[in-house]
Amino acid sequence: MVTFKSNAGRDVDYHTNVALQLLQMMGRDTKVPSAMFADDVPEALTRLQQELQKLAAEEAARDEQPANETADKDDDKPVPVRLDVRAEPLLKLLHKAQEANVGLMWE
Repeated sequence: MVTFKSNAGRDVDYHTNVALQLLQMMGRDTKVPSAMFADDVPEALTRLQQELQKLAAEEAARDEQPANETADKDDDKPVPVRLDVRAEPLLKLLHKAQEANVGLMWE
């Protein structure tokens, strides 16, 4: 588990694999524990939003496959939670950190 912390809001917990993916999308290294200064938060937030939009576009293109190709195979599979949905708590924390001009740490 990786916990993101800031004085701007509540802690946000992620499974390690998801947290590392989000850190990479923010342009950060995957060293845990680590932190970013308040000045780095706006850029990290922008990068994360852009990367999530790209990922959502790729997933939408993939979902446009003809229905008959996937209909029978995927009926019993649970629908995975998209990364952009999982990222919402972190995005909110980054917004709050940006507004409060404070940094973010993760451990």
